[in-house]
Amino acid sequence: MAIRILVAEDEENIRLALKTIVSKNLPCDEVVACEHGQVAWEKLQAEPFAMVISDWNMPHMTGFELLEAMRSNDKTKHIPMLLLTARSDKTSVINALQAGVNDYITKPFDKDSLVQKAKKLLAKSQAELPTKQATKAAETTPTLSITEEIVNRIRSGQASLPVLPELAHKVEELFQRVDMDLDELVKVVQTDPGITSKLISISNSPQYRGLSEIKSLDKAIARIGMKMTENYVLILSKRGLFKVDVPQFEVLLNKVWQHLLATAACAQALAQKLALPDPDSYYTLGLMHDIGKLILLQFFAEMSKKRPDATEQECLELMEKFHGEFGAALLASWKFPVEHQQIARFHDAVSSASQPSNSLYLIALANLLAIKAGYQDSEQVVNDEDISNMAQHLRVGASVIEAVTKQMSEYMAAQG
Repeated sequence: MAIRILVAEDEENIRLALKTIVSKNLPCDEVVACEHGQVAWEKLQAEPFAMVISDWNMPHMTGFELLEAMRSNDKTKHIPMLLLTARSDKTSVINALQAGVNDYITKPFDKDSLVQKAKKLLAKSQAELPTKQATKAAETTPTLSITEEIVNRIRSGQASLPVLPELAHKVEELFQRVDMDLDELVKVVQTDPGITSKLISISNSPQYRGLSEIKSLDKAIARIGMKMTENYVLILSKRGLFKVDVPQFEVLLNKVWQHLLATAACAQALAQKLALPDPDSYYTLGLMHDIGKLILLQFFAEMSKKRPDATEQECLELMEKFHGEFGAALLASWKFPVEHQQIARFHDAVSSASQPSNSLYLIALANLLAIKAGYQDSEQVVNDEDISNMAQHLRVGASVIEAVTKQMSEYMAAQG
């Protein structure tokens, strides 16, 4: 069998240099070079390769995301990867090693070190090949775990990602325009009587109640605020979109919702304390950050009907490992801004983001504070050092942390 090596690097000069070095110094028949991780992943799905050499920071799909995809797929999980990175911080390296990278080399790299490490990985891969082939031949009827089946079905497109409800889609399109006004928002929302009546009810709740009772949608939106109206439309639309009818997982679904709402409220409170413009927009970011868990939980609950071996613990592990990847993919398919996608992907792995924004740090902090306050779907323990690191980046002191935590708890108590 021909020995083929895949190289993924977005900088053209480095990509050509890598291809030349590998072609001249490693015992291979062909070197295929790709400009980013997404192209590399498509090549890996279609063609056999003996090894992958990939940069970390690339557009569309980073080297770290490519690594995660490879290790979660039966067809590619055995292929060794050498990761090139300009990152020298301990956390990034640990994340890569935990995700299953075989070796890494820092940029700017030394040619001899690169060749030495690549040769070692290739030799080991080729030595193990006969055993892997024999094992594959013996496995005539392989059985995938429910986690593997869900991940493979979503990545292959066999399981379609849910479509954003039409009303929510129209509202999101309105808010992406700078000239949108109250009248236009009213016209769009009033096409859904159920959400219209709910918004009027919310405007008369203790949280918003004024001197007089609101009976019309335009006055309800004026009292609630346009941005918070967008948030409530998203909440109500998502509630209808993500449902499970398996009692065991209905409880878990409610916990995920509680965490989303708590994180949203905490993010909004943080933005207010930091005097950031449009603090209600941070409520939206918090509301969407863990949307990947809703997708995976829905798929898992549905498949559990045919898989008696499905457990809540396996569902929790599935959500924890893959919610970032699939949440970002869903928001991309819904055409949400790149900022929303980045937050969904990296809110609990900020160091893995190529260029983390202040919004990412803020949602990451709100996420941790919500978990510490008990609004979580698992028994995760929050490290105070992690909270301190996020707070330090945002220049948030202990008094602010205490205040926003209290504000979040009051908000959640008001939700019943």
